Amino acid sequence: MIHNLGSKTTLIRLHDNAVVASTGAGTPTYVDLQGTNDFEGDIAFIISAAAAGSGVTLTAKLQHSDTTTSGDFVDITGGGFTAAAANTAFREKIYLNSNDLKRYVRVYFTVTGGTGTGAVAVLGLASKKYGN
Repeated sequence: MIHNLGSKTTLIRLHDNAVVASTGAGTPTYVDLQGTNDFEGDIAFIISAAAAGSGVTLTAKLQHSDTTTSGDFVDITGGGFTAAAANTAFREKIYLNSNDLKRYVRVYFTVTGGTGTGAVAVLGLASKKYGN
């Protein structure tokens, strides 16, 4: 659990607040957890979604990779959000330890039963290592 939400905390954009029209990666397409970011400890990943249309279901999961190549991303164990039912707004948070994650992380959406959902945002709250 994140204990320090002070000056070390950084907001991570995994998907800007926008309608998800089809199955695929969020926008931006990935986030670099190392380099200038170099996070440590738990990261809280948060999804917030408006209600989708009748019959449309949204599933979101976190994936990671050592490279930025789209085909190299794999599902993160424990990185799946609860599926959003049609006509239902929802929000959820999951915690993952940065030590268990590869360098690049993205959110991947699956849309079934139609095209387009309500607006969706996926964010993370992470703490940088001391000295950064």
